[in-house]
Amino acid sequence: MSCDAAPQTAEKKRVFWKSWTVLGIPVSFFLVEVFAFCFLSLGQTGEGETGMSFWPLLFGLVWAVLLTGVVMLLPGLARRIAYGAAYFLGVVYAGVQTGYFLMFREMVWLSDFRYASEGADYADVLLSFPVGWYLGLLGLIGLGVLLLWKFPRIRWNWRRGLAAAGVTSVAVAAAALLPNLVFLQDREIQYAGSDYGRAQSAQAAYENMFNAHRLYQVCGLYQCGAKDFYANVVFPLTPGYAAAQETAHDTIDDYFAQRQPSGDNAMTGKLAGKNVVLVLMESMDDWMIGEHTPTLKRLMAEGINFTSFYTPGFSSTRTFNTEFCINTGSFLSSQGGYAFDYVNNNFQQSLASQLTALGYSAKEFHYNSPAFYSRGVFAPALGYEEYVSYEDYVTEETEKNLYDDQFVFDNEDLSADFFRNGRKLNFLVTRSAHLSYVYNEVLSYWGLQKYPEYRGMTGNEEEDCAYLKARLVDDLFARLLEELEAHGELENTVIVAVTDHYTYGVQDQDLVLERSGVTDSLLLEKTPCFIWSADMEPLEVDKILNTTDLLPTLLNLLGVDSAYNYLGHDAFDPEYEGCAIFSNGSWIAQGVAYNANTKQTFFLTEGAELTAELQEEMGEAVNDFIRVNNLILQSDYYSRSG
Repeated sequence: MSCDAAPQTAEKKRVFWKSWTVLGIPVSFFLVEVFAFCFLSLGQTGEGETGMSFWPLLFGLVWAVLLTGVVMLLPGLARRIAYGAAYFLGVVYAGVQTGYFLMFREMVWLSDFRYASEGADYADVLLSFPVGWYLGLLGLIGLGVLLLWKFPRIRWNWRRGLAAAGVTSVAVAAAALLPNLVFLQDREIQYAGSDYGRAQSAQAAYENMFNAHRLYQVCGLYQCGAKDFYANVVFPLTPGYAAAQETAHDTIDDYFAQRQPSGDNAMTGKLAGKNVVLVLMESMDDWMIGEHTPTLKRLMAEGINFTSFYTPGFSSTRTFNTEFCINTGSFLSSQGGYAFDYVNNNFQQSLASQLTALGYSAKEFHYNSPAFYSRGVFAPALGYEEYVSYEDYVTEETEKNLYDDQFVFDNEDLSADFFRNGRKLNFLVTRSAHLSYVYNEVLSYWGLQKYPEYRGMTGNEEEDCAYLKARLVDDLFARLLEELEAHGELENTVIVAVTDHYTYGVQDQDLVLERSGVTDSLLLEKTPCFIWSADMEPLEVDKILNTTDLLPTLLNLLGVDSAYNYLGHDAFDPEYEGCAIFSNGSWIAQGVAYNANTKQTFFLTEGAELTAELQEEMGEAVNDFIRVNNLILQSDYYSRSG
């Protein structure tokens, strides 16, 4: 070997590692998109489709080049810092989005990240994630650390800077123009004449951003995040945002002007003057109603039972989304936004505001602290006198009683507040049926001390715990009836019970599908809802309804002549055929269900048919409903209406 062989070998190794690490920068950015694609796209193709959409990967490739160009524009240490920041932010973003999707089959907006603290108590669900998710994240983190350690030391000069600028410019242009190629698939959709197109179209999903996962399907993880950042962080700070809010009121007015006023019907005023107990049954799914819930079965049989009631999720906070909707008549925005940002909106159309105007006293009761979902501030904003937290009534000796929703009656002071004098609206938010469904979870463990026979009852731990928790919810309703009778208020009280969402916390979703008797995840959104009063004739309402319909229905039954238009309809309006609309463009109407994620259609009743007229009608209805729902909250619509 010659004397200069060793230096030549060392130089070749140095060149090899420099080449590898330079190439590793775009590769690493692209692998983040690939990781997201594995969990956000694979398995999302419905039966009968010709193939999967690989647009997210193409957008990811463009963004990998774009981000590499930006990084290489910078000199020295700044280049390494920029790479590390951009790459690991991308990894975190991909991890959060895929993790959330594994749990809820949806993605979240950047503004929804502020709810992370509210979900911290249920972090144990991470243990149920697939091993591939953890390995993928660990692999991405390891690759990033390796690249930072071996980061290429390339001296910056104007030629390299010019080349990086050229690459970046081409990538930016490609990212801007590429969506137009995706929109070509919309030619298959017959538009209904709306300027926005149908919510199912790629162009509407991209431009209107009705749903985060639908946006991802169009343009991939990076471009989805970039559009989210601009629309929800940057644009609200510009003068154009204020102008857009001004025109929103006209848009909403036009929407309501096209609807015929419902007027009175046979159910108007049937429950006028009664006290109201509104119960939000956390995670109380329809398949859990049965032999373990005798009280709920009886109330549903004796009262008004809405058998086709759907609770769509329009934001990442499923419980508060339904809680907000049953009180205000519209969902949280599907375009993201922290609910607390709208706490200064005018909610004079709300249930509590309407009833307090008639002399009712309105209070909300729940075990959790006022800071959770900012309920301590939001309850008064929605018209309640106060948010009553059970935490304020416990001592160290009685703290374990918070596990029981009956604590509101067990505690003398709370009970006195609940049964205060005069006409009243009491809003109860339960806890008992909340996830997770394992024996050692705190609520399950507590419940098993009371009902040990549920351990091993079905041979499936999650099913055992679900039925156990349903029993605890039933105990609350049995106790409520006892207390109402003991206080002489049973005959003069109407109980309204509604579930916030189906049992998505059960990890074995095949079990949930089987127990619910359905074959598609969209159909799982049907949940229990009933209205009961002692002097009421039993009534079963099979009309397809959604959460926005509950408030106008209840106001009609109570004989409240509200001056406001509501997004939903009175269930007893003979002109209203009924429907359920979801933020991803899915819909259920006239016995037909369309899942926009899988592009599958299901027929729920005999003789149901997907006609061209129904397809066109619902395409337009979905688009208008989602758009107006979002604008109502974003533009503080009720501050100028009524």
